[in-house]
Amino acid sequence: MVNIENFLDIGVSLGILLIFLWMACVLYLKNKWLRFIEDRLEDGRRCYSLNFFLAGQGVLHYATIFLSKFHARRYGLLEKREKVPKDVQRLFIVIFCLFMTSFVLCFGSLGVLSILQDG
Repeated sequence: MVNIENFLDIGVSLGILLIFLWMACVLYLKNKWLRFIEDRLEDGRRCYSLNFFLAGQGVLHYATIFLSKFHARRYGLLEKREKVPKDVQRLFIVIFCLFMTSFVLCFGSLGVLSILQDG
């Protein structure tokens, strides 16, 4: 019998799979584009390309800079972000959306499931 709990279990499972896909994308960006971005935006300072955990945070940080003029202005990178090609900016934004989707699927489904089981 199909019920809401089964759909929520599928949502959690899909969210976990997407988180692993996001981790693979972060590894790709760390090896391919993160140093390039740090050279262009941070004048060569290596903050996020040091290890995998910082790379994940860096991908999300730079995606918000590419996504929002407010955040770019806040960090003083509004003019510098034009030095990064648009296709690389879109790649960071797509991977940011992948993270947000997986986060909402996984933890949102868990939250709804816990509410349903309590009631």
